[in-house]
Amino acid sequence: MSTTSSELEHPKYVELQTNDGVIFTVDTRLALQMGPIRKLIFLEIENNITTTEVFPLARVDAKNLRFIIKWSASVADLKENEMDGQSILKKLLDEDDADYEFLLQLILAANYLQMENLLQATTQLLANAIEACESVEEICDYFNVKAD
Repeated sequence: MSTTSSELEHPKYVELQTNDGVIFTVDTRLALQMGPIRKLIFLEIENNITTTEVFPLARVDAKNLRFIIKWSASVADLKENEMDGQSILKKLLDEDDADYEFLLQLILAANYLQMENLLQATTQLLANAIEACESVEEICDYFNVKAD
């Protein structure tokens, strides 16, 4: 999708409502990266409908969406030879003192939103963490899994 200079000067915004009822106003360029929202926006364009309704995100909570917005903004600001999406993800997770339960929820949210770059970064980070473990017991300890 091409962006005209007038769209950049006056970016449009859409409202997204998380499954816990929090409403976020986000730039349309970010919303278009989310598969379910992109489909709804394109349906509105095809049918020449303008709506101010809030787009629901049935499987994403406010904590995850807030993080996704922060990650997307950080990745969008990347220049060549800077950190990649996975490095930014790790940095942001460290800053938020996030645990692996949050990472798993983030993977589910990225999958639901069809955000391939975020899904790739989150799953690779999880795979690296598992690969670094030397035993099943270490994996269980790392992910706080209780043995039967």
